[in-house]
Amino acid sequence: MASVLSSVVACVALPAWAQTDGQADTAAPAAADALVSTPTGTTDPNAGQAGDVVVTGTRIARPDLTSSSPVLVVGQDAFQNRNFTNFADVATQLPQFAASFGSSRTQSTFSGAATSGLNTVNLRNLGGGRTLTLINGRRVPGGTTTSTAVDFNTIPSANIERLDILTGGAASIYGADAVAGVINIITKQIDGFQAGASYGITERGDNRNPNGYLMFGKKFENGGAINLTAQVDYQGRVQCASRELCAQDFFWSPPADPIRGPAAYSSVGLNGTFFLPAGNGLGAVNATRIGSSTSFTDANGNLIPFVARRDGYNRNGTRDIAIPTRRILFAASADYPIAKGVDAFMEFNYGQSQTTAAFEGHPFQSSAAGSLFGGGPGVTGLQASIPLQIQSIAADGATSTIANPIIPTAIYNAALARGVTQLNWQQRFAAFDDRGAVNRRDTIRAVAGVKGDFNVGFGRDWNYEVSYVYGSTKLDSITRGLVSTRQLYYGLRTQQVNGTLQCADPGARATGCVPINPFLPYTDAQRKALTVSAGQTGESVLHDVNAFVSGALFRLPGGDLAFSVGAEYRTFSGNLDYASQINNAEVTGNQIGDVDYVKTRTKEAYGELSAPVLRDITLIHKLTLDGSFRYSAPSVGGSYQTWRYGGSWEPFAGLVLRVNRARAVRTPVPGELSGVGQDFGTVIDPCTATARTANATRTANCAADGVPATYAPPINVQQSVAGFVGGNPNLAPERATTLTYGFAFAPDFLPGFSVTVDRFEISLDDIISTVGRQTKANQCYDTTARLFCSDLVRSTNPNVPGATWVLTAVNDQLINVAALKVKGVDVTAAYTAPLLGGRAAFNVIGTLYDKASQRTLPGEPEDDLLGFAGGSTSDQGYIKFTGNATASWTSQDGVGLTYNMRYIGSARNSPFADPQIAIGDRFYHNARVSFTVNENYQFFLGVNNIADSKPPFFPSSTAGTQALDTVPAYYDIFGRSFYSGLRLTF
Repeated sequence: MASVLSSVVACVALPAWAQTDGQADTAAPAAADALVSTPTGTTDPNAGQAGDVVVTGTRIARPDLTSSSPVLVVGQDAFQNRNFTNFADVATQLPQFAASFGSSRTQSTFSGAATSGLNTVNLRNLGGGRTLTLINGRRVPGGTTTSTAVDFNTIPSANIERLDILTGGAASIYGADAVAGVINIITKQIDGFQAGASYGITERGDNRNPNGYLMFGKKFENGGAINLTAQVDYQGRVQCASRELCAQDFFWSPPADPIRGPAAYSSVGLNGTFFLPAGNGLGAVNATRIGSSTSFTDANGNLIPFVARRDGYNRNGTRDIAIPTRRILFAASADYPIAKGVDAFMEFNYGQSQTTAAFEGHPFQSSAAGSLFGGGPGVTGLQASIPLQIQSIAADGATSTIANPIIPTAIYNAALARGVTQLNWQQRFAAFDDRGAVNRRDTIRAVAGVKGDFNVGFGRDWNYEVSYVYGSTKLDSITRGLVSTRQLYYGLRTQQVNGTLQCADPGARATGCVPINPFLPYTDAQRKALTVSAGQTGESVLHDVNAFVSGALFRLPGGDLAFSVGAEYRTFSGNLDYASQINNAEVTGNQIGDVDYVKTRTKEAYGELSAPVLRDITLIHKLTLDGSFRYSAPSVGGSYQTWRYGGSWEPFAGLVLRVNRARAVRTPVPGELSGVGQDFGTVIDPCTATARTANATRTANCAADGVPATYAPPINVQQSVAGFVGGNPNLAPERATTLTYGFAFAPDFLPGFSVTVDRFEISLDDIISTVGRQTKANQCYDTTARLFCSDLVRSTNPNVPGATWVLTAVNDQLINVAALKVKGVDVTAAYTAPLLGGRAAFNVIGTLYDKASQRTLPGEPEDDLLGFAGGSTSDQGYIKFTGNATASWTSQDGVGLTYNMRYIGSARNSPFADPQIAIGDRFYHNARVSFTVNENYQFFLGVNNIADSKPPFFPSSTAGTQALDTVPAYYDIFGRSFYSGLRLTF
């Protein structure tokens, strides 16, 4: 019944305990029914336990040690009481975590095919790559082929005993990437058999979530053990069409009112639109046909102009708001004593995730990046425009120039009258194979090692461990529904031979080129020739060898002086190989270069010291100082040092005051050291009529570049600015300084009660980032030195007839450039007590931010990120306060009731928006009831988001998400949901 007594979020930030490093076979060091460690450190954490438990935040093995770093303990009930089967979902409920912008099941559809379907976590809103994930104190391989950020889709949840989340820099203990903190997954050791199954579904009949697992464990008389876990899980599709949030295209640019439906539809419609620019005294016309009609003229013989309300395309109608995800998971562990003081151990994990993300057909625009054939950085691709006239070859070999027979007469005559020789055009390629990314990721983690204790004739509690971790992640990714720009380009350049149309280029004909006619519905032969599936594959590999010893050297007035020393050698390699059609811009969409194979090597030596200075004197029940240091010599970026120092003071039993200061780093990964990719998005041209008067320097520079003072491009031109963003082999590590201080209080006069308050301050420098395409555009015109102007491209766009000064591309590159400061307070409180013949548990947890600012360029003013829920796709704000509260009660006969309330504080939309709008707060209510029979069977059912609270709408491009106008994970996008299940224990 312990699992019922704990709250849904059974976690309190309390001192970490040091024990013998090994695999866990119990809950967090505390009373089993609370899953909460004792704040004072006066209770033996191993009391009543048989086996080793894993410590987080230290490698010193001593049962009575408390750490100066706060640790958030998340028990198995955090999964069970909301029917979560993935820690990525649990993390979204914890106030220490932010939404995983662009890297979650509800946000990664438009983050690129290679990252589609990822499920990472975002501690302190610093990004998944700045949190180190461990299993039983040892590293987990990255979830992508080019980074170390872990994909929790590939980690089973059934065998998790608890997660210890150390919310502070821990690089001196565990190495690089532990900037925001460490997530240490402690796995179960059982003696018997466990099984479970559950099923969840929303009120609207989607997001179906069947899940099942089997666990077997055996403990041997000699102290050895073996555990096996198998788990399968499926999270179903949720389509935009089924939710008010995104059933229809939406556009909102305050202070104007929001626009939904046809008025917000894309101007790239299902039927082709053909651009006839003004010329020879005739006005511009964008000609199209309506619906299934094949005519481009109305009843009066006039060309039919494109009208967005009538001819536009509802992009949201085919998008997914939650990606269907299928997971197959397996875990094994074994521990066996092979000699006195020598235990061999192993761990093995295999996780497979398969995701299928649907999105709308490509918005082809013949003159726009992403629709061109060939080209690359600095080289303009070829436009698949339509020649007005072609060559005709008669049977006798005579040639002549004729009107292109695929062009309707009305359009041909109108183009000829305007002096046009090539027709630019656009069309939504939604009539082909459904466009979407189909990804399979396979992650393997294998661990082997020995550990034990020994005696050297002095000191005591000597322990050692030598371990090797192998990890790999393989990606097999395919994007369906692409269109061949090669076939399109050559298929529109035709010639007529003996009255038959054929591709004019002999090489294209030799490879099966088919003539293309975009003025009519495509034939089966044309669809087959145009449709392409292309993708990307890659693999990342982790090797980590680690060895350390720990022990107590001699006794101080407060206890033994304990230490550990060790060495580590780690390599991480990765690559991402895109299909040649993507490399060479032979298909629609972003042109992307390969991330070449990169291997980084790091040699490290480290040490840790804990000194219990005093104890059991007036106002000093216990006083401990501790510190650690690590020297790292990587193959990329130069050597660096990380460190930590701090201490804890217990003036009397029940109160712990603690402080900890640390230096942490994040080293660049293959995806940052290599690769180049094409980007599209909104860049506001500084030289538009409304923007160019911001300052005199800008006005002068815009005039010097020949941009007219009256230039006013349509919004879709500024929403589709292209560019290339590249990696950088000369990157250096990011550096962070973290400070935490606070207290934990568990008074003897109120058994079962505990409260913690911890202040955190994080300063992150040399952040690997781009300058930002908008910043580069602004700096080009706002500085007399014309900074970054070489990265801007001005040319033509058919949506601005006759203009040669349209901002069409801005390029960028990763560099060590930005800085970030974050400060706040974590508060938790918990209380357990007998109530109404059963036992009740209450839990409150919250995070309050009081500073969040970033500097994108040295010398530039800071951007204030505090109080914002959204932002840009690269930089997001911090909601000031989030929290949750849980109350649970369990009767003596096994009936359990749990209520949970989650609160998201009020905020504004984006620090980069003008004007900014208020986003109201949200309350989410959840409940669960369970029935435990004979301690072997548990039946449960529950409901999440009882009030069916809807997510708020954000103004367009201010939510910080890709193509969504809210922030999933902060705000529930599923609505009221139900679940039920069964658990068996033997």
